[in-house]
Amino acid sequence: MDFRKILVFIGFTFEENKQPMKAKQLYIGHIFTLLCGSLIYILFRTSNLKMFVWFDKLQILDIINNLRSFTVSYSNNLPNIILYSLPDGLWMFSYVSLLLFLWKNEIKNENLFWLFIIPIISIISELGQLIKIVPGTFDSSDLLMYFLGTTLPFIIYKKSITINLIY
Repeated sequence: MDFRKILVFIGFTFEENKQPMKAKQLYIGHIFTLLCGSLIYILFRTSNLKMFVWFDKLQILDIINNLRSFTVSYSNNLPNIILYSLPDGLWMFSYVSLLLFLWKNEIKNENLFWLFIIPIISIISELGQLIKIVPGTFDSSDLLMYFLGTTLPFIIYKKSITINLIY
């Protein structure tokens, strides 16, 4: 199969048209980044995480463990930023991309709160770990990924974003 046809199939376009950008924004900007962040946790992180109890209750733990048997040994070779921080950035990117998509890339006063509440909570939580008012270990890589995950969608979709703020 032609590589160009594959790119068109997953939402890329070679014409100047906003609609394919919308498809890319949903499929790549939201679903793909959400899936990648989740797969890092599922395939490479410890099985002591709460989600593995959920997988057991959903009766899919055997399938997950079969997949992990091929991947978990590679987790020692992956940098900590990929294992522990990148999923946060991917999820943040996914969140911002989805909200922009749902609001047709229009930023208005009414959606500013929803657009920034999760990034703000995440960043404040990480900074709270630094000053020991939030449980956990501060990690500057997490902070960087939260920031990148929040700002990159605005940079990538800049040409299709409309800002209609009333002052």
